Order: sequence, then C-alpha cells, then structure tokens
Amino acid sequence: MKKGFLAMAALALTLAAAAPVYAAEETPLDPAAESITAQDAITGIRSLYSQMQHYADVNDNAQFAALFEDDIDSVTVESQLQSVKSSLDVTESLSSHADVCFIDPTEDKTVSPYYFAAGLTDYAVAEDGSVEWYSTLIRAAYYESGWKASAVPSGDLVSGLYPEGYTEALVNGRNAVDFYPYFANRFSEGTVFQGALYSLVNMAWQNEDGSMTVLVWIANGTDTDRWCDSIDVIITDSVRGAVTSVNMPVQYTAAAQTSQQLELTIPAENVKTDTNSWNELSVDSNLIYQ
Repeated sequence: MKKGFLAMAALALTLAAAAPVYAAEETPLDPAAESITAQDAITGIRSLYSQMQHYADVNDNAQFAALFEDDIDSVTVESQLQSVKSSLDVTESLSSHADVCFIDPTEDKTVSPYYFAAGLTDYAVAEDGSVEWYSTLIRAAYYESGWKASAVPSGDLVSGLYPEGYTEALVNGRNAVDFYPYFANRFSEGTVFQGALYSLVNMAWQNEDGSMTVLVWIANGTDTDRWCDSIDVIITDSVRGAVTSVNMPVQYTAAAQTSQQLELTIPAENVKTDTNSWNELSVDSNLIYQ
C-alpha cells in the first residue's frame, strides 16, 4: 500500500533572555527531593502551556509574563505572546496530544538538576490515515507556586540527541539540515500518533564521500505490525532546485505502538547538487508499506 502523509511546521517557545538571578525564596525546587517525575512534568508543562494560550488569547500580558521565571521585558513578552497566540489558530482542531519529557533531570545529571524540557505535540488523524500536527518545546522548572517557563539557554535543547553523523557533518562544515528542530517526539522511542502509521524525513546531512544520509522517523500508532518496504524522498533546494529524488529500501518491521529513527543513505550519484552548499531545503516523502 502506498500512503502519503502531511506534517505541519512546528514552532518552539523560546526566550532570548539572560539567565535570571533568583532570590533565595525564588529558587526552583529540586525535582528529585520533591519526587517530581517525568510524567508529572509533562502534566504540569501541558497545563502551563494551556495557561499561556489562554492569556495570549485574551491579551493579558501581565498574567502571561507571570508564567515565566524572570521579569522579561515588554518587547519579549509581546513577541512570545504573539508566538503562542499563533498556535491557537493552528491547534484549535487538533484534539489529541503526544507529549514527551525528553530532558529529565532526575535521570540525566549532565543537565541542570532543576529543569525539565518537554515536547508538546497537538495532532489529529484523518480518516485516510494522514496526520496534522503542531509541536512546541518548553523548558520549565517547578516552584512553590507551580510550574514556570524558563529562558532556553545557549545551544539547542535537542542538540545532544542528534545523530553522530549529523553532528560530525556540522562540525566539519558539510551540508546538514534539521527540517523540524522543534519536534522532540522523534527522539523518544514509543511516542506515536494513535491510529496512524506515520513517517517523517526529519534530518539530512552529507557525508565525506558526497553521499547523503536522511533520518526517517517511523511511528506506528496502529495495533498491527507493519512491514515498511521503501520510501520515496524528494528534497528540493530553494535556489538550486532538486537535490535528490529517489526511492530507497527501508526493509523494516514497524511493531505496533512503537516508533524508531532509521538512517538511510542516498548514494553520491543520486545527490544532484554534488557537495555544493545547500540553501533552504524542503522535503516530501512517501512511505510504501504493507
């Protein structure tokens, strides 16, 4: 069976702000000491985001700003308010949620022990199996008064989750692109869109030999194992035109209610731009499965 899928662009909730300075009573609580779990964080941050949407919808800047840790300036408040408000128009018809806590300080001591990072994704599955989604990243900490959003620190929240090949390409100045930088669900095995078998070409990078690797997220939210035979991938450069247009073997059984990232390599002879620098890229894909 050949099936097409639709994925919407996503936005991150981020603040370009300096690290806040706290008074003693304003220090976020230690989640380990307070027995705050990753699931608690997902529930709390989802509620926090709902409050953001409410105050953005009614243009209450003061209450909106109070949901963040520090006293952010009015320009930043307005920028974030408008960003959250824009999500309302997109998500009003998306009634399902697929949320994941992808940085859990109680598990990962390499990050601040007080901050969680969560990916919140609203989605809807159509009768034909296509999926419409919108994803948001939020970094937050728990206070005596409840959850508060935090300014995102320098560097990408998900950069530590990127494949080695992608990071190596970036470091060495080769072509590399993350098509959906705010979609954290792909880094959490088991996160799916209920009722849909969904595939997403979400990253691409060029190797030393000129070949290109694409990262494909396959999420089977159905109750049946599915054999994924191959995938059509078309990547287009905004200036140069076609980068590649191929059908690649997948040869993967997507077990029911599981998700997985797969690295697939396109031979150099099928990369039409050779090793020239990419501009803005767009990607279309079509998974062929049984």
